[in-house]
Amino acid sequence: MLNEALEVLGRLGRAADAGRIAADETREKLDHLREHGYVAFDHLVGTEHLAKMQADYRDRLERQLDFDTPTLAQSKIDPVRDADLIKSNFFGTPAQLAARGLTFDKSDIQSYEQAVREFRPSTLTTRMPDTAEWFGLWLDPKMLPVIEGYLGFVPVLEEAFIRRNYPSDFVVMNHAWHRDTNHSRHLLKAFFFLNDCTLRNGPHHYIAGTIKDRRLDGGSYFSEEEVRALYPAGSARDIVSVVPAGTIILEDTRGLHKAGIPDEGYRDLGFATFLPPIALRRRPALYRMSRSTYTRLTQEQRRYIPPQVVPAS
Repeated sequence: MLNEALEVLGRLGRAADAGRIAADETREKLDHLREHGYVAFDHLVGTEHLAKMQADYRDRLERQLDFDTPTLAQSKIDPVRDADLIKSNFFGTPAQLAARGLTFDKSDIQSYEQAVREFRPSTLTTRMPDTAEWFGLWLDPKMLPVIEGYLGFVPVLEEAFIRRNYPSDFVVMNHAWHRDTNHSRHLLKAFFFLNDCTLRNGPHHYIAGTIKDRRLDGGSYFSEEEVRALYPAGSARDIVSVVPAGTIILEDTRGLHKAGIPDEGYRDLGFATFLPPIALRRRPALYRMSRSTYTRLTQEQRRYIPPQVVPAS
């Protein structure tokens, strides 16, 4: 009996220690996010779960051709004719770019390899797959306390995508420095790196502290020269996400940031946006979720899904 009692007390003690460690880790992550505007999680690096998600994404993109079209084709860009679009970083909707004859569609595609070779996309975008495994990446139990602690409330998951970025001859929209304007006060994005990110395949860039430092503000995009005049490359505030596959970065993207352009290979990056629930009154969630996926989420995770996303049972 004494030995059994001691074992029970031991288990309780270990559970209490684990709880304290988890609380300390959450506090450290939250403090870092508040001070710098970003924080990294690495608990999925090297895991079996990561390997399954990587394989699933490759199958969806390369075999099922599960990506949005119309998609910008670099092979169709004429530097003289399209000088205005080059100057604006190709800012516009897919329909507007299609009207200029600069896109390719599903009917143009015979295979993944042919699409990449013939049309030279700078980015292929896949909507978040309707599975609990994929949504679980963005609603990770280790991240939720940090998200809620930073925002001060339970937000909604407003959008979720996966993007493969390729080498590009042009700066295309998010390749340029910018600030996100989804919400002026409450905004977090989660970036999930599905492959190793190096200096050669397009790391994500962020300028720490620029949520409050608004010396460079007021435009849709900012040039490299404008940014580097205030925040030199390699300085302590210049955060370059050279990270292993499986890393998740939470970031307040009201701060200055951009997607790096790969010099070689490609970068697979998933991202999701967290906003106050009221934001969805102006804009619907940019994903679909079946009832079966919803029921497989935990009660804590379900709080992030707006009711209008899930079909009635």
